[in-house]
Amino acid sequence: MNGLRVACVADLQRLRRLDEHCFDDSWSEATWQQLLKDPRRYRCWLLETPAREAIAYLLFSRILDESELLRIGVCRDWRGQGLARQMLTAAQSWLEADGIRSFYLEVRDSNQGAQQLYRRCGWQCSGRRRNYYSDASGSEDALLFNRCLG
Repeated sequence: MNGLRVACVADLQRLRRLDEHCFDDSWSEATWQQLLKDPRRYRCWLLETPAREAIAYLLFSRILDESELLRIGVCRDWRGQGLARQMLTAAQSWLEADGIRSFYLEVRDSNQGAQQLYRRCGWQCSGRRRNYYSDASGSEDALLFNRCLG
């Protein structure tokens, strides 16, 4: 996918701005710094326009031959163009080529758009965690998704 590249510590502020734009529960600078400093355990990709505008990202953790999708975000102005699907498909292929055989994630029960994305990319719903997400308005279940190879 053109414009998609592995992110590094130099991308910290750009990723933080994207995260704040995409999510109400954005992560701290310290969290992002820790993740970006450990590329063996965490792999983050950043999607840029030809003008180098950061418009989307995704982040996986990795342990042995398993990987967990921790975050995927696309700027509001760029949503609805299939970018998340393209990024996820590309990242999965790169991780598979690097030995990953099982993928996992949690998603809010109410996030139907994300669930459709994951299903389109070969993921299956495999369980539920009751009251996993909590905020000022209460709690919400998480659906567990996985994608396993051979």
